[in-house]
Amino acid sequence: MLDVEKIERLRKGLGISQAEAAIKAELGGGRQQWNNIVKGRQDGITLATLEKIAAALGVQAKDLLK
Repeated sequence: MLDVEKIERLRKGLGISQAEAAIKAELGGGRQQWNNIVKGRQDGITLATLEKIAAALGVQAKDLLK
């Protein structure tokens, strides 16, 4: 399960917006997809997406799981 609170803490700690984070993570759905992920409105994500989010935040994918 994703630790969405940690994802948002890390993003805010980097001082970047959701849109900027989505660009760094190469999310095709942009800010809206990022928002859907952190609000739990997206039914699961692929491992590739998890790894992209982690890379954008400067952590390992396992660090974003509860």
